[in-house]
Amino acid sequence: MQSQRGLSLIELMVAMVIGLVISGAVLQVFISNKNTFLLQNASGHLQENGRFALQYLAAEIRPAGVGMGVRLPEESICVVATNGAASEWNAMNRPIWGQRITAIGALGAVGSDQMALFINDNCGAFLTAGEILKPGVNANIKVTGYCPSMQQNRAVMVMDVEKAVIIRVSNKPNATGSGVVTLTHAAGNNDKDAECGGFKFADIAFTDPARVAGFSSKIFYVAETGRTGTAGQAIRALFVRDVSTIPAQTMEVVEGVESMRTRYGVAAASGVGVQDYLTPAEVEAANRWGDVRTVKVDLLMVSDGRTPGAQEQVIEFDGMAVVADGRMRQVFSTVVALRNRID
Repeated sequence: MQSQRGLSLIELMVAMVIGLVISGAVLQVFISNKNTFLLQNASGHLQENGRFALQYLAAEIRPAGVGMGVRLPEESICVVATNGAASEWNAMNRPIWGQRITAIGALGAVGSDQMALFINDNCGAFLTAGEILKPGVNANIKVTGYCPSMQQNRAVMVMDVEKAVIIRVSNKPNATGSGVVTLTHAAGNNDKDAECGGFKFADIAFTDPARVAGFSSKIFYVAETGRTGTAGQAIRALFVRDVSTIPAQTMEVVEGVESMRTRYGVAAASGVGVQDYLTPAEVEAANRWGDVRTVKVDLLMVSDGRTPGAQEQVIEFDGMAVVADGRMRQVFSTVVALRNRID
């Protein structure tokens, strides 16, 4: 009698079923671990970008309006710097200004907010005694001291209590020492025939003392980067446009910002305590930019690809539900006080 060797068909089928069950369990563990990793990775990336964006904006917002000194009406500010973003300087007498983008072609994505900040360097430079600004006679002006913002191809503002002009520095001012500094405003970089506010640049003379100030004029907005994510969706980012550099320079700050909302904390005239938070349109309609004390910024961050579990996310932004498309989203918010309005 021969001994039985091998497996019967039934035993083989049972072994295969057991193997499949074990393989399925292992596969489920692998998929679960992979999804957890992708979810944590996307969440970590969102938090890193969101926190950086808020910290960056907060640092830029706090000093808004510092060093502005005399605030002149827009018609008394004459922009003569050629290739300068004159249309983007129309609110430079406001420390902070914003609007909701409602039309394609504007600076920023439709439905997102745009925010402009204006800061003077406040370094205390003045025209030297007897100095006038006559481009037809002399393409140089002499000032009492050097400011860090007095750099080639940047704009500076010369102002007295009645008027101001913005010229483009075409030389490289000497930063050494504390004596008189010469700023060249060559005709090729400045329009000597510019007229605004009832005065002509070529005929202007300032009353003493006439201050010379460099400034920072920046616009923050959300727009398409031109890149696409792993799932083919367009990638947006937070951008900053520096219009005090001529020509204006645009820089991408951080990607993954899908939209930005701003609300402005306004106080009673000459007060400090915030009474209410208004949208940019509400502040503009009430002409209350001068009463702004704080800014609330909300950023809607989004991952660059589809993330497991994101389809079930329920996200609200500015009181409205965000349609799920498989990408992970998170809202980041902060409130920033304007330092010169609170102190």
